[in-house]
Amino acid sequence: AEAGATRFTTDHDGYLRRIDGLMFGENPDQGVVRGDTFLHPGLRLALDFPRGWPVENSPAAVVARQPDGKSMMVLEPVEQPQGRTLQDVALLGMQRAGFRALSGRETSINGMSAFVGTYQGTLGETRVLVRAAHIRQDRSVYLLAGVAPPDQFDRQEPAFSRAIDSFRSLTRGEAEDIRPNRIHIYTARAGDTWPSIAEREGHSLVKASTLAIMNGRTPEDPPRPGERLK
Repeated sequence: AEAGATRFTTDHDGYLRRIDGLMFGENPDQGVVRGDTFLHPGLRLALDFPRGWPVENSPAAVVARQPDGKSMMVLEPVEQPQGRTLQDVALLGMQRAGFRALSGRETSINGMSAFVGTYQGTLGETRVLVRAAHIRQDRSVYLLAGVAPPDQFDRQEPAFSRAIDSFRSLTRGEAEDIRPNRIHIYTARAGDTWPSIAEREGHSLVKASTLAIMNGRTPEDPPRPGERLK
């Protein structure tokens, strides 16, 4: 009666051994997010977005959004920059996007030429103020901008400025040290919780609730000492 029947076996420990070290998540060739920091080894650049703002990385732009708010920051390359000077590039580019300059100045950010200005305009039908930096890195120009409703701009401006000031080039060694995320097998100890494991072993790359679900549990069901976890 058993002939021809499909037989299934389970080997949980064998499964864990096979996935230990398996790469997951972002491809460093497209840039990676580590906490609040965005790093792109290919373009050799990095910056720190405002603390706690979720960061979305796409081929067109990198966007960090204020949780439960209307402010955001955007990093994108300036395609075919027009203008004799960086100021020309900034003012012409922002004007074409529908933004009027209120103020601006040439400056240097971590050794790179930059033009930092404040602009006003609309996104969709919403009026906004923008703190935007046009930064020249080698032969490329990048736009790093913080956007907020007018009544929130003064409150967000310090965070925008800190992020702009954090824009930096990576050395070849720093770029080569950026590795993909890999699954690690961990044996739970007494007193461990999903949040403590996520912070200590996962370096806060994975939320505690996600870590629990990855291991077939609910966040309310704590890990058991001796349990091997992804």
